[in-house]
Amino acid sequence: MKKLNLIYTKVENFFFKEDNQTEFLSFFRITIAAVILLQFVAVLPDFGRLFSSSSIIPQDVMGVFTPEWMITFSKIVSFLQSFGIEENTTIVITKIVFITLGIFIITGFYSRIAAILLLILQIALLKGSSFFAYGADFFTSMSLFYLILFPADQYFSLRNYIFSKKHGDINFTPVKRLFQVHISIAYFFSGLDKALGFNWWNGESIWKAIHLPYSNRDLNIDFSWLAEHSYILNFIGWSTIIIEIGYPFFIWYKPTQKTWLFLTVSMHIGIALILNLYYFSAIMIVWNITNFYFEHPAGKTVRISNKKIPAHYIP
Repeated sequence: MKKLNLIYTKVENFFFKEDNQTEFLSFFRITIAAVILLQFVAVLPDFGRLFSSSSIIPQDVMGVFTPEWMITFSKIVSFLQSFGIEENTTIVITKIVFITLGIFIITGFYSRIAAILLLILQIALLKGSSFFAYGADFFTSMSLFYLILFPADQYFSLRNYIFSKKHGDINFTPVKRLFQVHISIAYFFSGLDKALGFNWWNGESIWKAIHLPYSNRDLNIDFSWLAEHSYILNFIGWSTIIIEIGYPFFIWYKPTQKTWLFLTVSMHIGIALILNLYYFSAIMIVWNITNFYFEHPAGKTVRISNKKIPAHYIP
């Protein structure tokens, strides 16, 4: 019985121990919203080719894989057209609303409400153009979801500056732990999936990746010499597998936490520069820094409250 109580206490402290660290909240809110906003601004010149009725892939074709109940941008356009609002007007309004909500989140002006509205709009755009979507778009949705859960606008925000109010103590540790466990699971199974095949062990996946049509466009490095030094490709493939599979083990262990964080961020910087996946890499770097850079260092004690944690602390 004592062992069960000890385990229960450790689990309770892990998920509900109050943490005085609040810097990660402001960092996550500002950086992730800035990355999302910059990506949207980069897409603006091609917005019509991706989301309008004159898109590269017709909306009827993309709608085949979309459930009837799903709200998509094309359905929003059709609905507003029934009230006499033209598609071009809807597109302009959508652009303005998206940018405005992103600025609200960055400045911390009711960021939770802004994140809810932006998530709805982002999903409508994503589901209406699923052929153009890739993994980073789903991480965008998840990032906005965490912005809804976190009280991110309670610190270093415009809302606090305008409406200076004393906020009650909110224990955001359960959401933080959920976020940390989430990213740990994602890396582990990503590495496990790579390890189950042979393409990553022999460097074939690395060779294919750096020779994709969209890769290596900015630096334009000649990688043909790697054909004579395949052991480098093997090393990169093995390193990727080790970093991802070892992530949930070494990132939680305080003595190796900063080292594994550095390795993971370095991996994503390489992905950004070589594969030109800047948006995906930026989101993953923000996720890593948010979750583990602001953790207490090894050996540093943290005050633990002896009070019982009420249920309303859990979002």
